[in-house]
Amino acid sequence: MKKLLIAMAALAAVGTVSAQSSVTLSGIIKGGVGITEYTNGPIGTRTNGSGWAVQDGSSRFILSGVEDLGGGLKGLFQIDTRFRVDDNGVSGNSASQLATGNTFVGLGGAFGTFSLGKRDTHYCLGSDTHGSLATALQASSCGILGYVNVGGAGINQSIANASRSTNIVRYDTPNIAGFFGSLSVSPSFNGSEGVSRSVTTGTGASAFTTVVSNGMGDSGKGNAYNLALNYANGPIRLGGSYWKANAEDRNYGIARNDQQAYTLTGAFTFGPVNVGLTWDRSHVYTGLNKISNFDTRRDAFSIPVTFQLGNGTLLATYTTARDARVNGTKISDSGAWMASVGYSYALSKRTSVGLSYVYLNNQRNSAYQMYTQSSLGGFGAPLAGQDQKQVYLGVRHAF
Repeated sequence: MKKLLIAMAALAAVGTVSAQSSVTLSGIIKGGVGITEYTNGPIGTRTNGSGWAVQDGSSRFILSGVEDLGGGLKGLFQIDTRFRVDDNGVSGNSASQLATGNTFVGLGGAFGTFSLGKRDTHYCLGSDTHGSLATALQASSCGILGYVNVGGAGINQSIANASRSTNIVRYDTPNIAGFFGSLSVSPSFNGSEGVSRSVTTGTGASAFTTVVSNGMGDSGKGNAYNLALNYANGPIRLGGSYWKANAEDRNYGIARNDQQAYTLTGAFTFGPVNVGLTWDRSHVYTGLNKISNFDTRRDAFSIPVTFQLGNGTLLATYTTARDARVNGTKISDSGAWMASVGYSYALSKRTSVGLSYVYLNNQRNSAYQMYTQSSLGGFGAPLAGQDQKQVYLGVRHAF
């Protein structure tokens, strides 16, 4: 009898907790087979050719929860873990570590939401929907929109990590008549703050070594912030985003990695057709000791189009990066363009299959690559001037 009473008390306690909060497990598993070809590589090198690979499409499982605290106040959390469907992150791949995706804890209410954690900020706004359908993630226009690339000058940097930014403090406004926005601030957007390393100054007998935080001087001087404003009501969607990031202080000859970017997006739906337009201007600032300052600017445009055909979705996207400018001087032949088409068919509410084709054309001083091609696609980055083509057949399941 005593054991029965204890069990009943435990069940009552569990019931009380369940009445106050809810926890949900969700996610997607997405993979496919991609045949990729590299062409127009530098003469005299063995860099051209084709091959096939099983490719992951950013598979993940998400544990999320909400607790009603009363008076309209809610506690919330999310743990987003990315994993690879093809190799589970072997050989040191970090894609299968815990909580690598959008992970945060916060409070929400009629005032909006405050949260702390790791979040998507700014990158790849206005890109097409290849990532959320059964077509290849590598066909996404994010391969151009998320980067500043002048391969001929050795510049290839992602904007806002072309992924999540770490150490984020974020406020999301409530939706008011279709208007909503967010403000994100981070003391270390790439997760490197507080890392100590040795810096050697001088040569021979006069050489000495100093241990500095992050190898860049004063820890805590780096920062990043993102301001995003959006409107979505009926057939119209509009958005704007500003990103600014500063690395740690560069007193010890460590190359800087500052960034500034602006993105404007718009989309209009009429019947089964949705047409979008994205403009992105991104700057990266490189140099040493604050003496040399190289401002590399890249403008890019993208036009994504989708067409609903019953249970299927047809996608077509054209994206182009204009010639980059370094301190205002144009770098000739440093642009690129990418065209992708795809078709995703829903077999059910949760399972779909997809087919896609992408062609990315680099001019001789650019080396853009298909999005996640190196990290998830199974092939390395192209050389300056080298082009990429891919045919992909895949399946996606959401749970």
